[in-house]
Amino acid sequence: MPRILVADDSETILLLLRTRLEMEGFDVDTAADGQEAIDVIYRSTQAPDLLLLDAMMPRKSGLDALRELRAVGLQTPALIVSAHAESGQGDDADAALGISGYITKPIDFEQLFVRIAELTGR
Repeated sequence: MPRILVADDSETILLLLRTRLEMEGFDVDTAADGQEAIDVIYRSTQAPDLLLLDAMMPRKSGLDALRELRAVGLQTPALIVSAHAESGQGDDADAALGISGYITKPIDFEQLFVRIAELTGR
C-alpha cells in the first residue's frame, strides 16, 4: 500500500487530506511544517512513496524541505500544494528539485487522485 507524507501548517487541511487519502487506501504520515516532514522521514525505516508538501509553512517551507531531502539523496516524487498558481511550474528550478507537479488550494481531490495515481502507479 503506497505511503504518502503530507506536510501542511493547517491542521484542518492535514486532517482533510489524511482522511481522504486513507479512504482511498493510502497509508498517511503527516507533518505540521517542512522541518517536521524531514524529521518524520529521518525517523522512518522506509521512505514514503510520495511527498505532498505545502509550499509556504513556518520554520521550513515545503520547498526548503524538498531541497534538503534532495541534497541527501531522497528521490521520492513530490507534489507541491500552494494557495497560488505557481508561475514557475515546469521550469529548470522545478526540474532540479524533482518537483512532480503543483496542486492549488482549494484542493481539487479528483485532480489530486489522478496525479497520485500517475506518480505511485496506483
